[in-house]
Amino acid sequence: MGKSDTIKDKEKQDQEFRQYMEKLDAESKAEETKLLGEIRDLVKEHYDANKWDHARLFGERRSDYQNYSDWGLERVNAIIESIGNALKTGDYPSAKVPGSESAEPSTIEKAKEFLGIFAGDYSLIIARVQALISGAISQFSVKSDATRKSELRDMPLSGGLHLFFASSGKVYKEQRFFSNQFIGSFQIVFETHMSVDEARYLGLQQILATTEQELAILNDLIISIRKSQAESLKEIMKKDIKDYVSTKAAYDEALDATKADRDKLVEQYNKYKSVTDTVDALHDTLDLTAFGKPAASHQALQLEHLFNPWEAEIAHRYLREKHAA
Repeated sequence: MGKSDTIKDKEKQDQEFRQYMEKLDAESKAEETKLLGEIRDLVKEHYDANKWDHARLFGERRSDYQNYSDWGLERVNAIIESIGNALKTGDYPSAKVPGSESAEPSTIEKAKEFLGIFAGDYSLIIARVQALISGAISQFSVKSDATRKSELRDMPLSGGLHLFFASSGKVYKEQRFFSNQFIGSFQIVFETHMSVDEARYLGLQQILATTEQELAILNDLIISIRKSQAESLKEIMKKDIKDYVSTKAAYDEALDATKADRDKLVEQYNKYKSVTDTVDALHDTLDLTAFGKPAASHQALQLEHLFNPWEAEIAHRYLREKHAA
């Protein structure tokens, strides 16, 4: 990430502002260190509790600064997309997957061994990661009091990969440098670990159950943004009505971005859910001989006749899990 163009230009022109940004940089590095410690505690807790093997595959810590006149999540989304693309093609160890260069060769080999599962779930995984990280950061797209907000989350991806990430942000109002403007500072720290034990245990059903929880989180965030919008606009009407339009527009932008991410995730989730629901509904009429079950009849339905090739693979995975074949 880094700094928006407005902030870069100001640093070139103003020594006092450069000193101010150096202070923010020091605060950000301290916050990154704190978040990394929390992530490592969460990693230990997760794998110790399940008694699973694990090793770090990649990770990174970054800070970003944006002036609210040019706020955007484009850089964040570009990072998520580039990491996903590199993982999908097995392009690691590589600078495209930050931190993967220091991973153990055995961890790289294990990750590539299970790459096919990840690649099959790529669209759902990217939608999940982007929705949660963008949702965590979009709360800072509306100027607010100078208080820090942080959160820590983890999610199983696919093929034994598990993402742990923390985000933190704070809004600064400095009229010395930007008239009536705000600077947003936020940090993202993430680590992804690979576990063969988790790959063998974590199936499609668990991934979909986790996705349902993530959708609930996003829907709750949308409600929270709406509530904050109503409260802020009510206060503005009392104090300074001329800020009403700009504040409403900022909240509307945050709402639109969060809803768009939520809708992308719903779209990917529904592709899987429609297959698993169909399998459940037609289960007793399916040809299950491939899963060690006797044929129901000579007219049993073939998965390849019900689904397209991608859907049929999802159906096979789901049935293998159901029958532990």
